[in-house]
Amino acid sequence: MMSQSKSLLKDAPRQRARRKHVVELPMAPQFLGSAQGSGSVSSQGPRLAERVTGRGTLGACRQPSLLVIGPGPRGRGGIGSVIRMHQETAAWKHMNAQLLSTYDDRSAAHKVYSALRAYFLAPFRIMAADLVHIHLAAQISLMRKLPFVWVARMLHKPIVVHVHAATEETLFLETPRTAVRFVFQSATRVVALSQSWASLIQKHEPSARVVVVPNPVVRYNPAEEEAAHQTGSAPVILAVGKLDARKGYRDLLAAAVEVLREFPAAQFWFAGHGEVEQARARAVELGIANSVRLLGWVDSQALESIYRQSSMLVLASYGEGVPMSVIEAMSHAVPVVCTPVGGVPEWVVDGQNGLLLHPGDVPALATQILRLLREPALARSLGAAGLATVQQRCTVEMVSDNLEALYAEVLRAPLRS
Repeated sequence: MMSQSKSLLKDAPRQRARRKHVVELPMAPQFLGSAQGSGSVSSQGPRLAERVTGRGTLGACRQPSLLVIGPGPRGRGGIGSVIRMHQETAAWKHMNAQLLSTYDDRSAAHKVYSALRAYFLAPFRIMAADLVHIHLAAQISLMRKLPFVWVARMLHKPIVVHVHAATEETLFLETPRTAVRFVFQSATRVVALSQSWASLIQKHEPSARVVVVPNPVVRYNPAEEEAAHQTGSAPVILAVGKLDARKGYRDLLAAAVEVLREFPAAQFWFAGHGEVEQARARAVELGIANSVRLLGWVDSQALESIYRQSSMLVLASYGEGVPMSVIEAMSHAVPVVCTPVGGVPEWVVDGQNGLLLHPGDVPALATQILRLLREPALARSLGAAGLATVQQRCTVEMVSDNLEALYAEVLRAPLRS
């Protein structure tokens, strides 16, 4: 499949120059809302490439170029993590991809400089690209991306919009409706992180051509991961993500009180920026400060080491797309305790490869954590099943194939009017 996609990508710019000869493909299984059903690139990628390459080629041509627009290498959120993983794929290399950084949250000055620099460079970078891939979430994230979408549309460039919104409400109720519609109607393809999110997008924007591409993770050695989790004495309950109300860190702190009554040596580690001082103050109020470590934001290398020291990952979130922390933990054979929000139920099945509970249910959160601490065999079993899940569905190699097939299709498809 890889060779098919690479061959197609070489032909794509000449094909686009002869757009009048290109006939739009009918809605295929990987796009939602078709009479043929729905699916994802991950399951339809090879057939997608074969279907397009089967339409013929026009000879050798230069490699197309891809411009990716989103948070830069210093971005501390989930979107930045996904882009960094995409940079490790063969698709990034084959597409001669370049990243235009729009966000650097180290300080207010860095945020302003990064945004102004991106707006200044955007017309030149977009003009030089054959394809523009824009990563965005909801509210201010989407609003910041409007100028890039507008410029790409004015320059007649195909656009892939990659949606990382946390909740349906933030994207479709709390973001200006006209802005959301403009973005989706301008996109040649819209990428969702899960089937449930794809369905939501199609419900609100029926004309959007949506495809599912999972977030990628690195393939780890199962034996090494299991051995790593057996080292150390005190159990470590890990939470990864920005400390804010949506992530439910206060619920985890409240549940920690109950857990520590039975396992006083347990440690609760929080890896993420945000309301760090508020979390520290709350831990003091609850009398558990000595059992709580607030690590702040950590880079990917340090986070990998932290996963290896952790007994479980807990995500008590009230809203997510598909959280990178859950997939990353599963890739390290770390058992997960999380809430079934967003695309999580498509990855975590309660009792099979993780444990679930309703958002805001602090007693249930404590119960699920205690269950894993009391039953080490169950924890190992869930961890192994989680590892198998991600290895079967979203390795870097798999996602790279998905992206190459997607880019090939987009470069051959007519632009949205």
